[in-house]
Amino acid sequence: MAGKSPGPFPNCDWRFNEFPNPAAHALHVTCVELMALAVPGKDVGNALLNVVLKSQPLVPRENITAWMNAIGLVITALPEPYWIVLHDRIVSVIGSPALTSETEWAGYPFALLDFTACHQSYSEMNCSYVLALAHAVWHHSSIGQLSLIPKFLSETLKPIIQTEFQLLYVYHLVGPFLQRFQQERTRCMLEIGVAFYEMLQAVDQHCQHLSYMDPICDFLYHIKYMYTGDSVKEQVEKIIMTLRPAMKLRLRFITHSSKIETSSSAAATAASASTASSSTPQPSSSSSLSSSVAAASPSSAQHTHTPMPLFQLSL
Repeated sequence: MAGKSPGPFPNCDWRFNEFPNPAAHALHVTCVELMALAVPGKDVGNALLNVVLKSQPLVPRENITAWMNAIGLVITALPEPYWIVLHDRIVSVIGSPALTSETEWAGYPFALLDFTACHQSYSEMNCSYVLALAHAVWHHSSIGQLSLIPKFLSETLKPIIQTEFQLLYVYHLVGPFLQRFQQERTRCMLEIGVAFYEMLQAVDQHCQHLSYMDPICDFLYHIKYMYTGDSVKEQVEKIIMTLRPAMKLRLRFITHSSKIETSSSAAATAASASTASSSTPQPSSSSSLSSSVAAASPSSAQHTHTPMPLFQLSL
């Protein structure tokens, strides 16, 4: 990572070595040294995360992403007690005042969650650092490690989600990994989809006003049409029916029943309009029309011809 040449390992033929390349060898010996420390795995995991989260002056700003990826590689190669501490950091960030307060900043949630822009402008915050570090760690995680995310969402995060900012943070946190869940663990993808709607329901009940309904609905539509389809329609339908009318209107195409409800209301409106129009008396002109047609039509004795078929008119 430092780009030093020559490297710390001697040049050898890696084709017949225990490790395929110097990077794999370095990762292995680093994990062995960390596991040999006489401290709990939780303390080691927190110390690894603090290299980026609390030691920013010691890390070159231009190499911050390389350091995050290195931490992700090391911590995911260790047993579960070492990397599970990342969940505790996420919980502490979601419960922080930056996401629980109703501060009205222009573009606040999306500017705050853009780590690259915040880092370049020297305006980064702890929540953006944790978000970027979580993405680095989960990117290097195996699918077995990622399979714990649905349980983490439903049992740990869902009870504490109450504001729009918290909901958007969770969507930014898990969103980049939906494609991998859909390809490798479809069951986890469905569970995550239901958990997203349950969190939205909690936010809808807790907040009097929602400022970012359109981005939220766009994200949920993206999940439906790209990943879940109608697999979670029954669970989602019950949740959508409990939301406020503005949100329910935006999500009316998520489930078939909501579309039926919209079409039935439109049909009822049209039926009432037709009933009102039919109640107005109209003059009867059927007899006069038939008599005029009879008078205008020639008799069969005067004109006899074979009518042209309709399809010949286009020739």
